[in-house]
Amino acid sequence: KPKREKLFKSAEVMHITLKAPWRQVVKDKKNQDPYPATLNYTDKLGQTLSIPVTVQRRGFSRQEVCKFPPIRLRFNREDVKDTIFRGQQSLKLVTHCNRGQRWEQYYVKEFVIYQLYREITDLSFRARPLSVTYVENADGSSEDPHFAFILEDDSDVAKRNDTKKLELLKVRPSQLQPEQANRLALFEYIIANVDFDQTAGTKSGQCCHNSRLFGLDPNASIDIVPYDFDSSGLVDSDYAAPHPSLPITRVTQRLYRGFCVHNPSLEAVSQDFPAKEQALYTIVQSAALLST
Repeated sequence: KPKREKLFKSAEVMHITLKAPWRQVVKDKKNQDPYPATLNYTDKLGQTLSIPVTVQRRGFSRQEVCKFPPIRLRFNREDVKDTIFRGQQSLKLVTHCNRGQRWEQYYVKEFVIYQLYREITDLSFRARPLSVTYVENADGSSEDPHFAFILEDDSDVAKRNDTKKLELLKVRPSQLQPEQANRLALFEYIIANVDFDQTAGTKSGQCCHNSRLFGLDPNASIDIVPYDFDSSGLVDSDYAAPHPSLPITRVTQRLYRGFCVHNPSLEAVSQDFPAKEQALYTIVQSAALLST
């Protein structure tokens, strides 16, 4: 019996078709409710599988700047139990945002950043690249496939790392696990990203902005894991700009946003990066979808 495919085990591009009322999804920006949809893909045995799903708009800043919004895919566990999506209930789909090679390259770069951080630490979100054909329900029309990627659910990150996801409104720097907090801060500095927070959330509340908290005890040492790198200087998207409160004017300027309380472990953690330098370069050099 062949081994069952694991969704995030491979970085090979997965080809899928998503059939939904895309014109309505794109046009009706105020509707954040799910729409019925169908996902088709061909498995390792050559069988084409059709899975009922729902699609809905998600995110904040990208919805404002993107003609085609980022999407949340939701699954019924019974519908996916014998597929590569088994065990999944909800996945973030990072989409092309707007038409054109330049836009698709933004998200190819962001996907590569997830691969880089995964090389640094297993306490990270895994990502799977996709080639997506979006089919309109109304008339069956479609465009050429677009690059996209799906992001591992935070409950699976927790399971892989024998921990639990935490939902807190805010934390103090002293509550964060020092090595992991330094690792995050250094990585964000390297990719020139300031669009994150390690101690507070957005106006909607939950901590932390573009980061997730994990730990076995919210009163003990808390691990923090970053996501959403599209506003980094490495991606350098048209719409990215640093917050006015920060002492930089362009996202390509670096600003270190770690905490002094974690400095005792900073030098030791900083050695993680040169130790993995060749592996990190190999990830970039082997990224076939990156334009030269």
